[in-house]
Amino acid sequence: MRALVIVALAACSNDVDPRVIPGGGVGDGEIDGEVNVHVIDDDDAPIAGATVEVNGQQETTDSKGLVVFSDVEGAQTIAVKASGYRSEVWVGANGANVTIPMTATGVAPDSATLAGTITGWDTITVPTGHVKAAIVLFSHSDAFGDEANDLQTPAMANICIGGAVCSWTLLSRTGSVTVTAAIVDRDGKGTPTDPDDDTQSIIGWAYKTGVTVEDGVNQSGLTLALVEAGNLETMTIDQGTPPAGLSEVTCVPGIEISDDEVVQLPSFVNSDPTMLLAPKRTVFGGTATYRLTAIAQTTSGDMGAQSILLRQGMTTPDLAAGTWLVTPTDVEITRTTAAWSAVSGAALHSAVWGNGQTELLQITVLASKTASVEVPSLVALPTSGTLNARVTAIGADLDPNDFSLEDDSGLIWGASTQPVSIP
Repeated sequence: MRALVIVALAACSNDVDPRVIPGGGVGDGEIDGEVNVHVIDDDDAPIAGATVEVNGQQETTDSKGLVVFSDVEGAQTIAVKASGYRSEVWVGANGANVTIPMTATGVAPDSATLAGTITGWDTITVPTGHVKAAIVLFSHSDAFGDEANDLQTPAMANICIGGAVCSWTLLSRTGSVTVTAAIVDRDGKGTPTDPDDDTQSIIGWAYKTGVTVEDGVNQSGLTLALVEAGNLETMTIDQGTPPAGLSEVTCVPGIEISDDEVVQLPSFVNSDPTMLLAPKRTVFGGTATYRLTAIAQTTSGDMGAQSILLRQGMTTPDLAAGTWLVTPTDVEITRTTAAWSAVSGAALHSAVWGNGQTELLQITVLASKTASVEVPSLVALPTSGTLNARVTAIGADLDPNDFSLEDDSGLIWGASTQPVSIP
């Protein structure tokens, strides 16, 4: 969720000591003569040697990732460029301390391969003519848009089909993860040569908590324990009314184990995705809560308009998407400017330019009524070659003058995006 979250927030004060705002953000009072700008990476480590521009002045960050600008008043446009990172611009930043996080480009997420079995797999039975299967998954970080959450296991080795033993392999992100397995019953309807009439549903779960994954350090012999029947419950999902034209809807319920770990439950494998058998949240600890991620998009999938909702902190298994954000309209993006009509209900907006899978520049607007931006010369885009771009509206219950991306990410509840192509 970080790529989504990076698009939001701001500050207030004066004559304060420089400090790093966790995850990035703005704080400590309005800019009144001086602003301290820290530049950090995704792990909050300082980035030295980054070029920062404020009010026509350019400075280079020191070993602490810090640069200080004087003779500045009020909200500022802050542009940052660093080798190996997507360039960032924050428009309307108004805090004595500003911390801007940078996203590395062309770097594969840290990962490792896990392998193991499901204890009691042989005791699970399905009716004659049905197929028993399992899908093994790793828990996600809470950084929205984190590429590490999208790691795909080669050759679908994280799926078991039938057999007396479920031997699985899983490519996982690093950190503390929970490994889960959704156990599925697929009904072939007595027509093995015609899969179109098949139905399937989740009939059980297995899990293992507290697996510490280090980059490149593979692990084997992990065993997932079955969740007892008394710790399973039926979860219901109400997708609400998505924006017109976004007909492809996917809802993914989850269980928030901690501030930075979420077990995602693949309800979409059910023939009826509005209902599924799920572990009770208490299986993962007394403070765990439910969440719902809902995605509505056009038939073009990720290449078309999207609206995404995130509902967090729920304590009952009846999940509802609620009100969606409509997608930005009147979007006009060139290599030097971007403009749009502000989305009602959105607190913030952003514009992103990229080249294929590589994002080159993100401009975040920390004022809901500002609906146009110019690309500063410091972060100028290539003058030729096709670029992909998008404008995103962010729904958030935030004070855009005082925030921390790490502490306040739970206040962001949605986003909607309209992509365009620049020839």
